[in-house]
Amino acid sequence: MYDAIIVGAGPAGASAAFWLGEAGKRILVLEKEHLPRYKPCGGGVPKPVFGRFPFDFSPVIEREIGRARFRFRDGREVVTDLPDRPVAMVMRDRFDYHILRHARAEVRDGSPVIALRQDGAGVEVATHSGETFRARYLIGADGANSRVARLVGLRRGKQVGATIEVEVPADDDLLVEYADTALFLLGTPPFGYLWVFPKAEHLSVGIGTFFGKIPAMREILQREMARLGIQVEGAPQRGHPIPIYLRHEPLQQGRVLLAGDAARLVDPLLGEGIRHAVDSGRLAAEAVLADDLPGYTRRVQQEIGADLLWGSRWARLFYNHPEGSFELGVRNPLIIREFLRLLAGQTTYRRMAVRAPLDLLLGLGRRLPLESQVSDSTSLEPGLET
Repeated sequence: MYDAIIVGAGPAGASAAFWLGEAGKRILVLEKEHLPRYKPCGGGVPKPVFGRFPFDFSPVIEREIGRARFRFRDGREVVTDLPDRPVAMVMRDRFDYHILRHARAEVRDGSPVIALRQDGAGVEVATHSGETFRARYLIGADGANSRVARLVGLRRGKQVGATIEVEVPADDDLLVEYADTALFLLGTPPFGYLWVFPKAEHLSVGIGTFFGKIPAMREILQREMARLGIQVEGAPQRGHPIPIYLRHEPLQQGRVLLAGDAARLVDPLLGEGIRHAVDSGRLAAEAVLADDLPGYTRRVQQEIGADLLWGSRWARLFYNHPEGSFELGVRNPLIIREFLRLLAGQTTYRRMAVRAPLDLLLGLGRRLPLESQVSDSTSLEPGLET
């Protein structure tokens, strides 16, 4: 009999396991893959996420991002510095496992859950091997296609985005070009973007669309990367769904909670979910410790979901009007400053919306030059110099 069973060893499940283990609870983590398991992901993590934990993440940081390039589909480009390198790049197999290794929990990998039942006293699960386990609570952190969610009748909506990600071997010239630089290619595909993120010895490139699938994603990825001098042919291409947060919905049923991608906690504008997975894992652990599962959904909605709904408004505005968004948003030094602060985990979508009308007006006559770096006046720090 465990205090809690956690299904899934990604950032949400590993974080929940860490905090419950720190509280002295008996925890079992069930992971369907063999650990450490590869996870296709851009791997950008705002550095404040590392500060959530009392241990060092430097062993799993591949690169630190100090510059961002925003390139429109016609080749126009804005380049800006990111003071203090606020975003780190990680490989998800190493990052997720790093958190899990610090958790005081029993871990069984290669153990997919195939059945689940609950009663007033606890939850019982059965794995593919025929073993059964029982706990007072269960946290479903098993990703975008969460089996736990299906088994308990949660998250019935089907709308998801889609991405294709490729780890591309890179020569020395490309590694130097992207050493500390993240590139965002905007204006294609519809309702999404392409990216190039640097890792220690290769480039992570991909394409994502966040409001449904589109045809020819692989062809678009190959064509646009070739224009940048990056060849993706021959490298494994891995696709996966993106469970974008578009509405509030229940994340608890009986003694079962959902966290991370299983709870659809993915940013509607950026497609980023690691930060919210970590935070939802902590909230799930706190709900278990307080024996307040009904309050879990409310806390997630208040602390994460409410701002993601603001993000969905930004996303629809940006992706429905890509040309205007590039000219009036990306090239506006005040708006792009706030976006970079968002990327670094230093502001919220709601605060951006409050500032946006004034930032738009003040920045109209100060559009950033194309293919040149942004001046120091666009620092991520609060305040504005003329």
